[in-house]
Amino acid sequence: MQWDLFRSFEAVARLGSLTAAGAALGVSQSTISRHLARLEDHAGSPLVVRGVPLSLTARGEALRTAVQPMLDAALTAQAALEAPDAVEGVVTVSTVGELIRWRIAPRLPALHARHPRLSLRLLADNRVASLAAGEADIALRLARPISGDLVGRRLHSEPFAVYAAAGLAVDGETPWLGLGGSLAGIPEQIYAERLFARRPLRLRVEDVEALGVVVRAGAGVAVLPCGLAARLGGLVELRPEAVSDDPIEP
Repeated sequence: MQWDLFRSFEAVARLGSLTAAGAALGVSQSTISRHLARLEDHAGSPLVVRGVPLSLTARGEALRTAVQPMLDAALTAQAALEAPDAVEGVVTVSTVGELIRWRIAPRLPALHARHPRLSLRLLADNRVASLAAGEADIALRLARPISGDLVGRRLHSEPFAVYAAAGLAVDGETPWLGLGGSLAGIPEQIYAERLFARRPLRLRVEDVEALGVVVRAGAGVAVLPCGLAARLGGLVELRPEAVSDDPIEP
């Protein structure tokens, strides 16, 4: 069967309209209708329920699921054909200092060896730069964006746990330490707020690595990245039920 038939059907299923599908693919509505009719004739049953918007029949849903990997593969192939041989120019990346130290810096030599004409401008700032306003081309963050017309992709997963200094006797009065500023909204900090709700708050700091250093000094308990805790040393992981009367799932 011809690829154009499947591409037309996917556009109809995604956009809910023959007209919208035709506009998206740059063809007429009659062409989309003809492609859909040929697929339905081959299937021997309707694939869509005509209405505003269109909806899919059970067989239409099955076809949409089957077609999606084909579309993804086609887009990947197109990107491979259109990709330049080398990346060059200035790219501004907005991120936080922790990601520069932990993830970006060790990979810079390999990146520059692969793309010698690429120049990076790193903005190590907890303030979230505006991509829409052109302040940065790429933003690397510790949390998923919740607003804006953005395309996001998870690049890495970092486990977190509750930690205290190895020599600290933790009891019901041991204070907790947390993150403030722009980092106050990351999921791990929100979890800490709920977990430590009955404990006194001693400190907020807008730097994850500084938070780990203060915890290692014995100032209290905190939720920290497991990789950071291992690098710092002198910390012990605590079970959530050991520091909260009402432990919750992270």
